[in-house]
Amino acid sequence: MFKKTFTADVLILIIAFIISRVILDLFGVQLDYSALYSNWQYLDVSTLKNNLLAGVWYDHTQPPFFNLLLGLVLKLFGNHAEIVFAVLFKIITFANSLLILTLLKRSGLNSRYIPLTISLIYLLSPATLIFENELFYTTFITLMLLTSCYYLQHLQKHISWKNAIGFFVPLLITCMTRSMYHIVWLVFVSLILLIYFRKNQSRKVILSVSLVSVLLTGSWYVKNYSLFGSFSTSTWIGMNMARNVFHDGDLNDSSKIQSIIPFSRISEYRNFIPTGYADKYKGWNDVDLLQELKNDSFINVKHINYIPVSKEYTAASISEIKAKPLAYFKNVFQSAIIYFAPATLYPTTVAQARKIKYYDMVYSFNLSYFAKDKHERRVALLVSAIPKVVIYIVVVFLLLREMIRTRKPLLLHLFILGTIGYIFCISSLFEHYENMRFRYEAEPLFLLLAAYIAGGLPNRKPRSDS
Repeated sequence: MFKKTFTADVLILIIAFIISRVILDLFGVQLDYSALYSNWQYLDVSTLKNNLLAGVWYDHTQPPFFNLLLGLVLKLFGNHAEIVFAVLFKIITFANSLLILTLLKRSGLNSRYIPLTISLIYLLSPATLIFENELFYTTFITLMLLTSCYYLQHLQKHISWKNAIGFFVPLLITCMTRSMYHIVWLVFVSLILLIYFRKNQSRKVILSVSLVSVLLTGSWYVKNYSLFGSFSTSTWIGMNMARNVFHDGDLNDSSKIQSIIPFSRISEYRNFIPTGYADKYKGWNDVDLLQELKNDSFINVKHINYIPVSKEYTAASISEIKAKPLAYFKNVFQSAIIYFAPATLYPTTVAQARKIKYYDMVYSFNLSYFAKDKHERRVALLVSAIPKVVIYIVVVFLLLREMIRTRKPLLLHLFILGTIGYIFCISSLFEHYENMRFRYEAEPLFLLLAAYIAGGLPNRKPRSDS
């Protein structure tokens, strides 16, 4: 019966996927290939094509995985790379929907239709439609998180090398793709598992795999510390933090670095860069580390001089927080609200989202299309976030209450709550007007929790593999 209903649901997903994507194409929403040249996170295209390994090794701003993926596709497929990326991202979207369906089917829900409904909610979401056509790692991160959930569901039933590796490898890749997923997060997740299985004799398997994952991730931190004096996968943290700390602040004093908008052209920071700072890096990867522009037209935020610039922003941000803590926490609160805003409001996707704005209005409760100025946009953003805030509060409250009642929560739910809480806190503290996308990366994980609550069977054991 399980296999028969699962096959029927997959067929419905395939039909919905094909029809929706044909309609989306008719509305003109297609892969934005220009992001390959303009996105700050990516190496110069000439580096991706001709000097990939060196470019990735000397990149102080981003973990290596996605640039490696971009470079490999460019090398293997040349002029056909755009088509390959478009197909690849659609495959990722469908794989995410299929993983949601599989996870919910095996969770023992009391409803035949909830797994399919939740999968369709993700598959047909305006944000999914838009991010699928953005040459970025949003849906890829979702794929990694869902894959870890898949193996974690099996790991709870049976600790094995296969399940442990299947859980930790996607997390390792996630840490090597987005700097926000810090090694601290990976250590935190590892500790959750070790504590959960503390009485299980097979816990040594988890300890071994988690330790290797942490060491492999940490090796990139050690590399960056050795080469650039920064124990991180990104030296941009100061600039990211400044965008939140100094949002709506007084930036008129040109003697202070906060008077310059973070991520401006490197030449604008000449008064804040030590003389000759870049000299010792000459010959490493000059295209990305020493040129002000990349691909001839776009700001190259990988320039080596952004390292001292970012440190200046960090120091200025810390001083500002100490001097005006209430102002900072006001900005943090704004960022926390933005976290729950429709993901289609993400700045680089707004133009694409406008092509399906009426669908987005209804589906995402996105009221920003009615706004005419900055004040109205803020009000629309706040109101648009309310439904998501309420839904998250209700689901988390009901789940926590059930955990307290049963005293034996599912490991999958602990992982999801911990990950969502981590993303919410970090993105609210360090980002401004971008964390709605961070939320959406993990939104399918939240949908799993919502389905669990809606299914009404919190004590039911996950379905067996047979």
